Amino acid sequence: MNLIKNKDFCLIIVGNFVSLLGTQMLEIALSLYILKTTGSATKFASVLSIALIPMLLLGPIGGVFVDWFNRKKIIVLLDFLSGISILYYAFEFWINKGLTINQIYLLTIILSTISAIFNPAMNTVIPSVVKKEQLLDANGIHSVSKNTANFLGPMIAGTLFGFCGLLPILILDSASFFISSFSEMFISIPLNVNSENIGVNRFIKDFKEGLAFIKNKKILMNIIIMGLIINFACSPIFSVGFNYISKIDLGVSDYEFGVLNSIIMMAAFFAPILCKIVSKKFKLGKILFLDIFIVSLMYFVVAFICSKRYLGLFSTNSIPYISLVVVGFILILVVSTGNLALNVIIQKETPILYLGRINSVLNTSLMAAIPIGQMIFGVLFDKYPSSICVIISAVILFITVNLFKRSLFEDES
Repeated sequence: MNLIKNKDFCLIIVGNFVSLLGTQMLEIALSLYILKTTGSATKFASVLSIALIPMLLLGPIGGVFVDWFNRKKIIVLLDFLSGISILYYAFEFWINKGLTINQIYLLTIILSTISAIFNPAMNTVIPSVVKKEQLLDANGIHSVSKNTANFLGPMIAGTLFGFCGLLPILILDSASFFISSFSEMFISIPLNVNSENIGVNRFIKDFKEGLAFIKNKKILMNIIIMGLIINFACSPIFSVGFNYISKIDLGVSDYEFGVLNSIIMMAAFFAPILCKIVSKKFKLGKILFLDIFIVSLMYFVVAFICSKRYLGLFSTNSIPYISLVVVGFILILVVSTGNLALNVIIQKETPILYLGRINSVLNTSLMAAIPIGQMIFGVLFDKYPSSICVIISAVILFITVNLFKRSLFEDES
């Protein structure tokens, strides 16, 4: 109840919800647009991979800058820049009756570059405006807000894209960022340490402090090493595989595509509840092990669903479609629960002055293998049956998590 009375926390949640709703709509619409105009998993994966390059290059720098400068000004300015950028491409689409793949690449790079600074800033804002003992509840509310946007965005985007195409979604996403930027102007966020001596030496010193902190946390080092392998194999199935399987293998409509993504994302609503339960019974090491172990098993089920043998049992795609929705729901529930638990523990164990750089170093390290995995699996989806691609991912996950089982359980002490 105290969190609801916290004006700054409520403004953060509302502003973030509006901009995320627009972003989810744009991501789904661009996915549909690329798959519709090219039909290529490789080109689709290339857009996703390019989006991660600015994150990898600027992530650590962004985290240090966030710890230096006024976080309120950062998030207000960057949301405004996102709105301007998307509005420009809406105008380009209107003039040229479409966007080329190169224009989509450039738009993706611009938004990703902005996100590389915005995300570490936003990750540090909630711990700055709520008490430490309220972090679990605050992150739970934030998670519900994000998941509501994740649920509504794809459904709205699928419907709008089917009837109106990409242009209205570009306009709505631009407006969502302007609204978010306006609401964030009224947030009161504690100022950071004085930034008078900012420079290259200061940056190197602060960045090294972030690395040293992670090195001294054995569980974080194990997460980074294991995470590189996991993200290489796991992320492409979510980002490339599910979209390719639904649109190309199953041939679902744009509306069905949006509904599929909405229902799957609805699972994340239950993640805060499940996280609160499992965090009382298990420690971080065991939660991470169970999280990845279950995902690897569910990937084998996904491989069966998209196999020719299973699809050949039915005259329509209705049953395979429902099967994919159910399995996707379970996968998102498991992954979201693990991510939420990890996020809360990092926030509790990291001093607020270092939180930006710690989050950035961790996120950048864990993302490093994702674009490579997306490109490789994108090519694989174009050349081989989807079921084979998913089985490869499942085997990698299963072997990796069992190799790290002992170290994860030892870290519980």
